[in-house]
Amino acid sequence: MTPPVDGDDPDRLAQDFVARCDARRRPLIALDHDGTLSALAPTPDAAVLADGAREAIDALTDGADVVILSGRGLADLTRRFAGLEVTLVSEHGLRERAPDGTQRQLAPGLSPDVLAGIRADLDARVRDRPGWLVEDKGVSIAVHHRLVPPDELEPTLSDVRTALEDAIALAGLDAALQAGHAVLELRPRGAEKGAALRRLVEERRSHPVLMIGDDLTDEPALAVAEASAGLGVLVGDEPRASSASARLDDPATVVRMLRTTARLLAER
Repeated sequence: MTPPVDGDDPDRLAQDFVARCDARRRPLIALDHDGTLSALAPTPDAAVLADGAREAIDALTDGADVVILSGRGLADLTRRFAGLEVTLVSEHGLRERAPDGTQRQLAPGLSPDVLAGIRADLDARVRDRPGWLVEDKGVSIAVHHRLVPPDELEPTLSDVRTALEDAIALAGLDAALQAGHAVLELRPRGAEKGAALRRLVEERRSHPVLMIGDDLTDEPALAVAEASAGLGVLVGDEPRASSASARLDDPATVVRMLRTTARLLAER
């Protein structure tokens, strides 16, 4: 990984990406949700799209295939992006919903019965510890701790991690733990954003690829974009090593880049 470019201008990045596009092929634009299209929020339900994001995405769909590539559940994404001609890929690449409403499973989910037992155990562990939230997505499970003060994370975080590792071993689950921004998630091993994006690119023969994301869970997809002669953009004001070659500060600058990209694609 190389350090991302610091403080990129969204209009210049849009120009750079569109310059790579071939008028005979539709580019693919993949977007994370939390921290990318919306500011990070204390709880998943509190997150809202940045001003102008919906309109920018709608304009983009005229000239590009747009994919929302998120760790959120499919029902949640369907509600948030209702009415837009976008493909939704949920749970880090577990399920997909096409613009026409067709759904498919991209990787095996975890058994609801197994997840129910794990959730009951996790609920009991964090019940009397303020700020912790256990989210059952139906096919995976996440433990959020954004509302927990940093000096109060331990030993609860270690306890939760150990409980999830034990559940994987005892139940023989084909699953892995994924850490993200203030969240620890148990997900099926086949659910991974890079694999999901690679599959979409191969199926649609899209070129080039733009991937915008902010979290460690986005890194595999950022790498796919960069490897396809496209562009990976890391979002956030704290530079870190990344597969992305460019950076934007926040969701507002992401929206500006998307708006400019849509305009330039329409002008080709």
